[in-house]
Amino acid sequence: MDKSKRAVIFVHGFLGWGERDGLYSALPYWGLTSGDLLAFLREQGYECRAASVGSLSSAWDRACELYAQLSGRMTDYGVAHAKKFGHERFGVSYPEPLLDDWQSRSIDLIGHSFGGATVRLFLDILANGRPEEISAARELGVEPSPFFLGGHAGCIHSLSAIAAPHNGTTLIDSSSNLTALLMRLFSAAAKTFGVWEMRNGYDFKLEQFGIRRVPGEPVSDALLRCLSADFIKSGDHALRDLSIDGAEGLNRQLSVMPDVYYFSYPCCRTHISLIGYHHLPDSGMTPIFTHYSASMGRWYDRRTPGGRKIGKDWLPNDGLVNTISAMYPRGEAFRVYGKDDVFSPCVWNIGPVRRLDHFAVIGGVFNADKEEIQRLFLEILGNIDRTYR
Repeated sequence: MDKSKRAVIFVHGFLGWGERDGLYSALPYWGLTSGDLLAFLREQGYECRAASVGSLSSAWDRACELYAQLSGRMTDYGVAHAKKFGHERFGVSYPEPLLDDWQSRSIDLIGHSFGGATVRLFLDILANGRPEEISAARELGVEPSPFFLGGHAGCIHSLSAIAAPHNGTTLIDSSSNLTALLMRLFSAAAKTFGVWEMRNGYDFKLEQFGIRRVPGEPVSDALLRCLSADFIKSGDHALRDLSIDGAEGLNRQLSVMPDVYYFSYPCCRTHISLIGYHHLPDSGMTPIFTHYSASMGRWYDRRTPGGRKIGKDWLPNDGLVNTISAMYPRGEAFRVYGKDDVFSPCVWNIGPVRRLDHFAVIGGVFNADKEEIQRLFLEILGNIDRTYR
């Protein structure tokens, strides 16, 4: 297929940002300190876009935002979903589409980390719709979002997941107190950004929870109102979907599409300890991940709150995501591909485990090699190219 008919949509992970956030021009999420990967890939002839979705939001809310952004419309989270989680039906609006005529193009989706769950749910809704949302809207005498009607999987050619926690991460359970604290801190930051209108630089996209300043509203009133919004208590956030139990619940809703090519790129930056059976972070791991990595490297022979037994095979990790979880969604067909293998649709094609941590795989902060990352992304897009032949 002519590359002019193709486009690659990149979707960031938890706490990430896209091209519509002012932060991207100073520090591109895709490339980080190694330079803008998308600019590099455009030089190679690929049409690329980096979506901006809610950094703390659930996979559902992020998928709805991705659809709105691609279509150039106001985000519709659905009548039934909004009622279930106690927030507004509509959220952030995108006056200009991320990509013109995207439904007439051949789209390749690439998600890093939680972006993997986002694009998987986005594709499933795009293909299968959500009958409960159609019914809930029509019971109120309103039209549902076209997103929930389904029937549009044909425009998606491939889906690639990079260091994605398909089956959740033990980070949530192994460092529960710290992750809960960080979530509260980031939630407070989101409220402050919303009140002080700092969203041009970094937008948490929590308008559906009322975390925004109403035109003409005094700052003091807006701050008090936003701070009282209990976004975390709603349960409609990323930490729920990133947990082992939450990811399993999400996986039960999703299916692979018969004509879509699936790729997964797992990472590992730990090694087995010489004293006791656990995994330790490598010396080259990004420093902010070492505590999390060590906690995950010891968390086994335990059960999640939902009763899932976690064994020793979950110990290797990239600092935030367990390597085994980044392979493929539990219960779906998979194969580990070789250099010259022919790829098949409707099955997860798993690449070799990369000795990279969770940040290094997208460009790193302290420990990435620019040329290595560029080669990796050329390999990722080159694998997709081979499916078009």
